[in-house]
Amino acid sequence: MTDLIPRLAARLRSWLDRRFPPGAGPGTTPPPAPGARPAPPLPAHRSPYGLDEPLDGDAGALVRPYLGDALLREAAA
Repeated sequence: MTDLIPRLAARLRSWLDRRFPPGAGPGTTPPPAPGARPAPPLPAHRSPYGLDEPLDGDAGALVRPYLGDALLREAAA
């Protein structure tokens, strides 16, 4: 009975050596990577809105036209 554990350990070791040959484990060096390509150049910087100049707030239509009327009445008073 005392030699059961060493026999089982030897049998397990031989099975593991057949299943996973030495040098194929996680401690080995990985295969060399293919040649590194340089990153593509970045596009030219542009505004998130697609415009280079600032927006003119008076040139666009009001989002809340009723507010424009209220402001005109308030300014007239």
